[in-house]
Amino acid sequence: MKKFTISILAIILSIGTMFSQPVSDQGIIPVGITLNSILRLNVTGGGNLEYVINTIDQYTNGVGQPNALYQTHFTVASSVDFDVTLMADATDFFGVDDATHNIPLNNLGYEVTEQGTGADGTNWDLLAGVQPLTNAAATIIAGNYLGAGAGDINQNLFTLEWRLGTGEGSMNGSSLLAQSITSDRYVVNVILELSQH
Repeated sequence: MKKFTISILAIILSIGTMFSQPVSDQGIIPVGITLNSILRLNVTGGGNLEYVINTIDQYTNGVGQPNALYQTHFTVASSVDFDVTLMADATDFFGVDDATHNIPLNNLGYEVTEQGTGADGTNWDLLAGVQPLTNAAATIIAGNYLGAGAGDINQNLFTLEWRLGTGEGSMNGSSLLAQSITSDRYVVNVILELSQH
């Protein structure tokens, strides 16, 4: 009988324990986040440069800055830090009338400046000084500050100030006159490329 009583008590206690468990339920809320990367470069002015050299002074001293005719303005809208590179698509300027005529790329130089609300050394690093045009990609804007370069066109507004035959920086040190370049119209394409840093 004693065993029977203990068995009954064990059953009653286990049933009581079973009913004394707290009741709970769960609801699941799925959350998804889609971030579409924004990387847009827009040339807003000076997208086609045409130098016409027709005086001895221009042959001797070149065409420098400030000169609004030879400035390229561009903006960047980006959701991430970014880099901008610049390069020519050929090894030289080539003649239109005679493709055997050429002018070294380093006769053309540029300097990159900012006009927006962003600041060099805070939002990105600009390539400093006057640089010669080359057919190797030069990083003219480097997004070295985590999250600071991402922004709209009001922050990321830049100007390329071009010059021809001035011999500034590491541009060609010989004047156009001293190079005795054959008359022709010389062309090359300059490529600006925007990419995520």
